[in-house]
Amino acid sequence: MDAVSVGITEVIGRALQLRPEAFGDLHGELHSGGSAARMGIWIALLAGLSQAIGQAFVLFVNRVQPLRFAISLVIEALLFVSGFLGWASSTWLVAWLVFGSREALPALIGALGIAHAPQLFAFFGALPYLGGPILTLLSLWTAIAFVVGVASVADLSPWSAFGSLVVGWLVMYGLQRTAGQPVMALGRWSLDRAAGVPLIRDSRRLESLLQAGALSKREWRR
Repeated sequence: MDAVSVGITEVIGRALQLRPEAFGDLHGELHSGGSAARMGIWIALLAGLSQAIGQAFVLFVNRVQPLRFAISLVIEALLFVSGFLGWASSTWLVAWLVFGSREALPALIGALGIAHAPQLFAFFGALPYLGGPILTLLSLWTAIAFVVGVASVADLSPWSAFGSLVVGWLVMYGLQRTAGQPVMALGRWSLDRAAGVPLIRDSRRLESLLQAGALSKREWRR
């Protein structure tokens, strides 16, 4: 099938089914025009937005105003994509240096972006009681899609693809904890600016803030 004729909905459906052709059919397009790579970035952006919605509890508890609430969700999605691009780059470098893959970086970015398809349902993580198990299932589903995508596009064995992903993530994690600290701080600052208040993220402080809000409501009703 011509990659140009493959729509984003069909690509997402194939990725959810963990079908290698979800990535293999786009191989030529990733090189010719990069539109499939852009498709992967769009899917990753939507996945980041879905995750942000699923974690919007933090914004609710911090009493972020509606407009700022929406802006904060968009900022979180953009930060998610920036992290994804960093991980894709480190994974590509590991696959190239360690496992001998000669695939172009845009191809890997497209494949890993498309593999984020299960995370489009991450907003279900906001459900009480069921949210945790759903997120665990989606994480496992996505991890398998990552391996299938990298193995298909980079022409690696599943174990080599898995090794590239894990080592690539460790490289990115190490950079975030060292040289990337200013970038991480900038991301937190951007979220605080978008929310209009310094966001409280610690679980214990969030619980205390939630209890204080419930208490004030009861006192107001009296």
